[in-house]
Amino acid sequence: MPALSRFRRSLGGGRMRWRTFLHVLVFASLIGMYVHHAVGLGAKDNADARWYIDYALSIADGAPHDTGGADLLPLYPLWLTGLMRLDPDIRAYLQCLHGNLPYWRAGKRYAPTRSLDVCRPRDNPAFYLLILLGAASIALVWLAGWVASGRPMVAHLSAFFVAYAQRWVYYGGNVHVAESLAIPLFAGFSVCLAWLVCAGIGEKPDRTTPRKTTVAVTCGLLLGALALTRPPYSYLLAALPSAAAVWMLRDRPRRRGIAAATAWILVGALVFTAPWIVRNYTERGFVGFTKTYGAFILAQRLDYNDMTWRHWIAAFPVWSGGYGRRLAAEWFGKDVVHWLVFANPEKRQRRIQGDHILANVAPEDQLGVVLRHVWADLPKHLAVSAPLAWAGMKQWRGNRIPFGYACWLLVIFSLVRGPSRSRSAVAALAFCPFVILAINALAAQNFPRYSFGLLLPLSVGVALSLVRMLDVGRDGLRRWAPWTRPGAA
Repeated sequence: MPALSRFRRSLGGGRMRWRTFLHVLVFASLIGMYVHHAVGLGAKDNADARWYIDYALSIADGAPHDTGGADLLPLYPLWLTGLMRLDPDIRAYLQCLHGNLPYWRAGKRYAPTRSLDVCRPRDNPAFYLLILLGAASIALVWLAGWVASGRPMVAHLSAFFVAYAQRWVYYGGNVHVAESLAIPLFAGFSVCLAWLVCAGIGEKPDRTTPRKTTVAVTCGLLLGALALTRPPYSYLLAALPSAAAVWMLRDRPRRRGIAAATAWILVGALVFTAPWIVRNYTERGFVGFTKTYGAFILAQRLDYNDMTWRHWIAAFPVWSGGYGRRLAAEWFGKDVVHWLVFANPEKRQRRIQGDHILANVAPEDQLGVVLRHVWADLPKHLAVSAPLAWAGMKQWRGNRIPFGYACWLLVIFSLVRGPSRSRSAVAALAFCPFVILAINALAAQNFPRYSFGLLLPLSVGVALSLVRMLDVGRDGLRRWAPWTRPGAA
């Protein structure tokens, strides 16, 4: 009998080892699928990439950088500068990209005649380092699915959906813009926050353990680094304490744990952000992250306040993409659609001309001047933010966009019908993306690229809903077909 028991236990252990091997194989396959797709895409052109590469080259040369009216945050250019110092070939590669990337001038897009293939990206280590960052973000999405459910199937589906969306792949490893670094930082912070909400703070109310403190400080370090990639992320430093205060009112037994975790997150964030803020105060005479970026972007956003009611209604199908633009052209006319298209040269020219309100205004006064224009037309400004927020939610490309919007229904289902742990995780994962979505809708043109973080709660929520539906279907099958139950034979 003891021998038989040991044999049965060995069989169970073998099944567990085999199951673990299968999960590892699926995970490796997902990462391999991403890497294969990213390498196949190669380096892609993006006019904004010229700004970041030019900033990095100016740092490497010790020369002043032309901000073009909007100062950029330093982390991504410093990342590129560090790569250049590690390998001189990376510098030559970035210089080649800088000379062959498209650029905007006076509202018109200019593109060199040569392809980026002349820079031979597949022969340069910088190209593969960016892809590795993208692969790390796919792994973090997998981890987010695990935190939300504790089930490998949910984690696998989460990673698959975020890779299937392609936008994460495109900006995560193939375009030299700040999103290449922001995507893994954003995913890391969101996963860290979800763990604190689901497992860390909920373990023992009003008690702080070393593990909670370590995770909270790690969250803060990731948040501080994220705040130095693009200016909108710095607002998360203010949004986080506000959300924590609301949570403490709803969950009073855990208020001390929530307050302690929030404090440690902010302490960790200050490690990254404080030196940059001190530098701005001592060298440029202001306290903050950027001096001119907010006014510059908000001035361009004011042009959308010229929408008519026909523009406002048509914006929803037009900015949904896919078939929506053709339907809007039939319903409202091509002139309305043309006015709304982001890449319309005439529209871009009007936005640039709209910056005349900043002409002859001192940098420290620019934001106040623009805010007075916003206040004078505040109801219209808020109304226009609704379709702009809708535009930011478009995270799927081509004809898959209607499917992508339908997936939001599955996310809502996971929030309404899921277990407590899953609901808390999805809410935590969605907190930062929706804060950024609201900020960009209110203050920027809100290209879908700015709201890439929405893919994280979208993918996890869809995976949770699908697995729950599979579980319900399997249980129903066992109830109606008894011979499918384990041991029925």
